[in-house]
Amino acid sequence: RYRSAVADRVAAESDAEARCQDYAAQAGALAELADAIGGEAREVADRLSAAERERLELRGELKGVRERVATAREQAAKLSAQLDTAAEQLGAAQGARAAAAERFRATVQAPGVLVAALPEVPEDVESVRAALAATDRRGAGETTVITKLQALQTSLAGSHDIAAEQHEGLLTVTVTGEEGARPVAVAARRVGERLAEQRGFLDERYQAIFADYLIRDLAEWLRGQVAVAEDLCKRMNEVLGRARSSQGVHVKLAWKPSAALEEETRDALALVRLPYADRDPEQDAVLRRVFTERIEAERDAHTGSYAEILSRALDYRTWHQFTVTVADTGPDGNPRERRLRQLSSGETRLISYVTLFAAAASFYDAVSGEFSPLRLVLLDEAFERLDDPTIARMLGLLVDLDMDWVITWPSGWGVSDRIPRMHIYDVLRPKNGRGVACTRTTWDGAALDRVDP
Repeated sequence: RYRSAVADRVAAESDAEARCQDYAAQAGALAELADAIGGEAREVADRLSAAERERLELRGELKGVRERVATAREQAAKLSAQLDTAAEQLGAAQGARAAAAERFRATVQAPGVLVAALPEVPEDVESVRAALAATDRRGAGETTVITKLQALQTSLAGSHDIAAEQHEGLLTVTVTGEEGARPVAVAARRVGERLAEQRGFLDERYQAIFADYLIRDLAEWLRGQVAVAEDLCKRMNEVLGRARSSQGVHVKLAWKPSAALEEETRDALALVRLPYADRDPEQDAVLRRVFTERIEAERDAHTGSYAEILSRALDYRTWHQFTVTVADTGPDGNPRERRLRQLSSGETRLISYVTLFAAAASFYDAVSGEFSPLRLVLLDEAFERLDDPTIARMLGLLVDLDMDWVITWPSGWGVSDRIPRMHIYDVLRPKNGRGVACTRTTWDGAALDRVDP
């Protein structure tokens, strides 16, 4: 057994030594191989590490990329919808353009529309821009058009016929005169051409005659009218000076050039007051220029005969204005004058009646030298909200001015011993009645005498 165990040990040791030698040989071969491929392995390991880091970075960016992709898809869908809408709008616009072109062609074919829309315009650009800026592009309503058409018919009555008709939704106007029927724009242009032609017929001789008429005859007539008006104002102030209240209050009138008057017209008005013989040629030239400018401005703004144009352009009454002041004694005992706006409503009504009575009395006084007129005033619904004593004072003033009156007022009597005689009529109507009754009461200066029907 011993020998067997020794033999087994020797065999085991031999096997172990053989295996150690084999291991040493394989380890040497492995070392040689490791030395041969060691550089490439490290490079591959570095690449793997870099790839792993890049993978982690890309994984972190993946969410943002997916969100941008989703947003891009939404925008693409919206753009597609907008493109479809734009295509539909383009189709509708093309249809509207075709319809508008058709309407425009029909509008241009309407009588007189093209002539009215394309009048003769200046060649320079600035004048065209100024004309466009001054044009009212708001259009006109039906009421305005009808009013203008009625005014045209009235102004051309007796010489032209006006006809209006619908043409493709447009109201066209035709004027028929000596030269036949023409659209209103063509007729207006023709009239303008004839007017310019006829104005050219006035040579220097006729212009001189007209200028002499303006300077001599017309200016002298205006001077006389202004003098008459100033005399009437003076008479009114004399009457108003006598019409004083118990407190000494009276009214004063001033007839002066209007504050809104142009400076040139104001200068011409001062020259009009001078007689023809007292004016020098330079003053006549100023007067001629002002008169001519006013006449031409009125002629361009309104229609009518030349007499009507002259009457409106040289209406001296529009060159003046009345100023009413009230003169009395102030709290300090000194005389003072106040404007109407400083008075109460009751005082203002009284002043208006007094001024009206003075104007009527002055007018009758001015014409009484030729004949004896009926000095009468007519007032409807007069003396409203005035008491009987005040009404009596107003009627007493008419008596002092030698005036008769026919006056209606809602109620009251207004009698006083200053009124020598007055008939008062009351019109009565029962509440549920269908007729009226009239009673007459006579005031004889002392008592009332009623006559019942």
